[in-house]
Amino acid sequence: MSDIQKPSFSLLNQKEVDALVDFLNDKRNSINSDVMNQKSIDKLITLITGDSDHIILDLFDPFASVDPGLLAALDFRMDDNDVCELTCTLDDVTGYVTLTARNMVTEKTLKITPKLINENDTEEWGYSISPVFFNRIAKIFNLKYTTETHDTICNIFAKHTYGSESHKIAEIYLPTNSALLECML
Repeated sequence: MSDIQKPSFSLLNQKEVDALVDFLNDKRNSINSDVMNQKSIDKLITLITGDSDHIILDLFDPFASVDPGLLAALDFRMDDNDVCELTCTLDDVTGYVTLTARNMVTEKTLKITPKLINENDTEEWGYSISPVFFNRIAKIFNLKYTTETHDTICNIFAKHTYGSESHKIAEIYLPTNSALLECML
C-alpha cells in the first residue's frame, strides 16, 4: 500500500525549511501567494531536496545572475540612453541563430551568445530560440528590436519546432503584448 501512495512533503527537516525560506526571500517580489497551492509547494520541495541548487534558479529565471550592467562593463553601452538594437540572422554554414546587439549611437556591435549570459554555457544558440526567450534577452539588456526581427524569430522557431513557418506558435512560447511593446523599436 505504501508503495502506491504519493510521497507527502508535509513535514520538512530544518535544512529543507531553511532552503525554502531562503528561496522565498530571494524571490519575494516574483512569487504570488495565490499560485502557491499544495501541488506547487510539493514540486518546489522536490526541487529543493534534489542534488542541484542550480536547477532551482534556472527554473524560475535563467537570467537571475545576469548583471544588467554587463553591456556597460563590456564598453558597449555608456548608459541606458544609448538605444541598442537586437537583431537575428542565420549562420550560413551551421544554420544556427546568431543574435547581435548594435549600439545605434556608437555603431558598435556585439554578438550575444549563451556564454555571454552564463560563462558555463556554449557559444551557439542552435537552430532556433523561442520568441519569449528572445524577448527576455532584450529586456535584461535593455535592447530594442523591430517587428521584422520578431517575425524572423517566430518563423525560425515555428519551422524548427513545428516543421512549418506558418504553424501557429503556442502562447507559452510568445511574449505577452506588454513585454513585446517594451522591446519594440
